Amino acid sequence: MTQKRLIMERKVLEKHLIPSTIHFGDLETDKPYVKFAAKTNRGNIYTLYIDLSKFPEEVPEAYVTKLLYTKDGEPMSGCSSSMHTLSPSINKKWTRICHYGYGSWTNNVSLYKVFIKCRLWLEMYELHLETGKDIDYYLSHQI
Repeated sequence: MTQKRLIMERKVLEKHLIPSTIHFGDLETDKPYVKFAAKTNRGNIYTLYIDLSKFPEEVPEAYVTKLLYTKDGEPMSGCSSSMHTLSPSINKKWTRICHYGYGSWTNNVSLYKVFIKCRLWLEMYELHLETGKDIDYYLSHQI
């Protein structure tokens, strides 16, 4: 990510989110990331981690920084179309969220839009915990 893009992304994020809930890290390495605190409508707080190593050219990997479980107690540790999760490559103890389809991705998508999709996923996850319905019931897939 260029310095110009980083500045733009920070401005957008700080405009729409509480600046103290955003943390960019390891920007000068091959493993840059951004972490966000995301509070759901039910008041639960999750930490989202987005790998920036290939951003914005490719869909960034997005994670909840803990392993989540389904209503039935199954770990959400791998690829599941119905739950909109992918297999993790960074940390096996985190749940990886599917937020953009590869065919829907362009390098114009902002980190804020990624955050919003992840935040929406968290709301659907909490609905799943309440109703038992898969996340796929609430969210449609992108190509």
